[in-house]
Amino acid sequence: MTTVIIGGTGRVGAPAAQALAATGEEVRVLTRSAEKSAALPSGLTGVVGDLEDAGTLGAAFAGADKMLLITANGETEALRGANAVQAAVDAGVKKIVFLSVKLSDEAMKVPHYASKVGIEDAIRASGATHVILRPDFFFQNDLMLGGAITGAGIYPMPIGNIGQSRIDTRDIADAAVKALATDELDGQDIALYGPKAWTADDIAAHYGDKLGRDVRYGGDDLEAWAEGSKAFMPPWLLNALKAGFAKMQKMGSVATEADVANSEAAVGHALRTFEDFADEAVSAWKK
Repeated sequence: MTTVIIGGTGRVGAPAAQALAATGEEVRVLTRSAEKSAALPSGLTGVVGDLEDAGTLGAAFAGADKMLLITANGETEALRGANAVQAAVDAGVKKIVFLSVKLSDEAMKVPHYASKVGIEDAIRASGATHVILRPDFFFQNDLMLGGAITGAGIYPMPIGNIGQSRIDTRDIADAAVKALATDELDGQDIALYGPKAWTADDIAAHYGDKLGRDVRYGGDDLEAWAEGSKAFMPPWLLNALKAGFAKMQKMGSVATEADVANSEAAVGHALRTFEDFADEAVSAWKK
């Protein structure tokens, strides 16, 4: 069996690709970069192509049976996702697993959430067996914040204090592999949560305990956050993230016991905890 992975060098796609290859499947990773393609771990086949140019995708999908689709956020995400689905359909791919988001009326105000809808529609219309994964906010999004947390003693991610049942990207990857390698999740839309809800204040305090210093939440002021972030990201991303954080502050995302149990069943093992992730992150920051 041959699986094409779109997004196979990212936080979810990379561990999924390696785990799937370890089962004996042929795994092709599509990337725009010949350098990234050549640097893939042993057991993975790199194929160079550009999702914005449908004509470059044929070689990646020739003879493929399955696809894991992880579309990077961006202004052209809907186009890239549609091109990937069409290339898969043209090649006769029989199963598509898509990493999407949890959708709601409020979520549709977030550009990189709304862009997933057309991709999902194309997948459902494709005739392929499909699985839609809808994970909560990633633990690993904190990895970029080490300087602010360890230096200024600020947790700057403006997620609010209703609570988020955040999840480890490695658990999402494990759910994706299960969806690809078995028929247990076929046809399902699956929300994926971590084992415990965390508020921004909780997260800041936990990092402070691990570091032996005071760490406080930077607050909910999205205009202040945007002003401090505009030098590091393009306007489209800044605006998209502001909308996403506004949704988090308004709604939160607190899983029920049943949600957690369903997530654990989809992942196939006990869910990784934020406490363990924080230990890893703090250890890395100290180095």
